[in-house]
Amino acid sequence: MATVLQHGVDRERLVRTFLDLVAIDSPTGHEEAIGLDLEGRFTELGCAVRRDLVGNLVAVRPGNPDRTILVSTHMDTAGTDRGIEPIVGADGTIRTDGSTILGADDKSGIAGCLEVLTLLREHPDEAVPTIELVVTVGEERGLVGSRQLDVELLEASHGFVLDTAGAMGSITYWSPTSVYLTITFVGRKAHAGVEPEKGINAVQVAAEAVAGMPLGRIDEETVANIGTFTGGEARNIVPGTAVLEGMARSHDQGKLDRQLQAMRYACQLAADRHDATVDFGVETIYQTYKIAEDAVPYREAAAAIRAVGLDVVPRKSGGGTDGNVFNAKGIPCVALPTGMVDEHATSEHIAVDDMVLACRVLLAIVTGAPR
Repeated sequence: MATVLQHGVDRERLVRTFLDLVAIDSPTGHEEAIGLDLEGRFTELGCAVRRDLVGNLVAVRPGNPDRTILVSTHMDTAGTDRGIEPIVGADGTIRTDGSTILGADDKSGIAGCLEVLTLLREHPDEAVPTIELVVTVGEERGLVGSRQLDVELLEASHGFVLDTAGAMGSITYWSPTSVYLTITFVGRKAHAGVEPEKGINAVQVAAEAVAGMPLGRIDEETVANIGTFTGGEARNIVPGTAVLEGMARSHDQGKLDRQLQAMRYACQLAADRHDATVDFGVETIYQTYKIAEDAVPYREAAAAIRAVGLDVVPRKSGGGTDGNVFNAKGIPCVALPTGMVDEHATSEHIAVDDMVLACRVLLAIVTGAPR
């Protein structure tokens, strides 16, 4: 019996869907409009759709009741850009004029999911599993949506996250643990022009702490950064408080612990030097995962990649996706590329050929490419 895999992806329809999604403003925290749009699209394509209290969508496309897989994307875009105007180039690459991001992260993933659902509707295949499509909010702000998603409501045994860059054919099997840092220094306010000697300059303390920290790429598995620095009230007031916000990531928990210890030590040393105090706040945003090559999601992804004529490229990522959360919550997942390049930057772009390839890989996964 012919399967949907034998029918080609509709290239023009895929691009049109992607452009329609990009036209809907959805910076993190403002996903209402795209959430409503997607709810309508998934319903029209035969899915049972539910939305949780934070705005995550779960669209269930019924299939084989004995096999259920998860396919994950996110609906928010990085930063605050609105009014994105995509340009389809003569070379088949979609980008903007450089004044905004494109939003291929992760609307290319969503467009691929919608195209696969459309193909399944046009060419029914009884062998297709039940598909739970999860489209989260707040992914760009630290996987907020997936962290609040009640996975007990999901039936999937394993899944695939369509939300990475990298070469087509790559499988992100290993991702780091990431922690957010909020470091607050408290000194003493004073009049900077009349009696500065009575003050303890919290900004100065924080600056010395940053200068003493190991930052950037620490080793092949560990990175750290201080991203924001705020403090003070006015030019003529010795600042009593200063706040640093940063992050650290590593694929190795021991290395991450040592990095955090070094940063904490630099902060305490600077505070003690000036008789200030420091609160070193650490929040784990997501945890590392490592999927073996013989695990089901890796095996199925690899078979699908080979089925469309690509080589499998194992990829160790320095970033995180909702897959980190699903893995931590007991649903093993790998992450797959959608074709996005330079995500989060105004140079972001995507080749239509790569979007089609990503869609074909997903189609091969859900139709059960030979394993």
